Amino acid sequence: MFIIIAVILTAGCLGQETGDKTKTVTVEKTETFTKTITITKTVIVENKSAEAELRENLTRCTEELSLLNATLNQTRENLIELAEKYRECITKGQEGTKENFSQPELLIDGEYYMRLINDLKSAKKSIYVTMFLMKYDPADSYDHANDLIRALVEARRRGVSVHVVLENSIDDNRAAYNYLRSNGVDVVFDSPSTTLHTKMVIIDGRIVYIGSHNWSEAALDWNHEVSVRIESREMADVLLNYFNEIRRGF
Repeated sequence: MFIIIAVILTAGCLGQETGDKTKTVTVEKTETFTKTITITKTVIVENKSAEAELRENLTRCTEELSLLNATLNQTRENLIELAEKYRECITKGQEGTKENFSQPELLIDGEYYMRLINDLKSAKKSIYVTMFLMKYDPADSYDHANDLIRALVEARRRGVSVHVVLENSIDDNRAAYNYLRSNGVDVVFDSPSTTLHTKMVIIDGRIVYIGSHNWSEAALDWNHEVSVRIESREMADVLLNYFNEIRRGF
């Protein structure tokens, strides 16, 4: 009887020990779970810090890029301004070269009329003409000589100073003389003691025409003629002095 009771008591004690071990394991699991949550929170904080740093870097890069674009735009404007000044310098240099080393432009037959009529219509300051034959024929509707003579009158009406000297011994010059004079052009015949055989035009003190072309339908449309066109202020000055000498000869 005693032996049975002891076994039961012993079994009860063993059962108690088993319950204690189960509780201890449960506590260990709870502590492990708590630590895991703490680690997760730490990672989230670190990610937020990295995102803020990235945003700051992006803002800084954007500001630097904006500043760089502004600098590039200013540099581009400076380059454009320099390019304009360079082109102006080159143009002036070319004009100076042309002035000192102008090559005559050869005008054969009808080329003379085509170049001269445009220059007469574009004249802004002055036109000087000496001509052996200037034949004005208003009844002819297709006469290039008429076009040139009328261009002198048109220039005079624009305010251009126009001066003409004609050979006095040519009767055909009388109609041109009367037409020009009646329209306010300064026109005279040369001295009877000399023959004016010069065919010369000076426009705006820089464009010169000299050669064999008279202002007649025959010379401008039918004959073989040759003249030259020269852009040179130096040449124009020399021929203007020559014009004035002819003008003072009577």
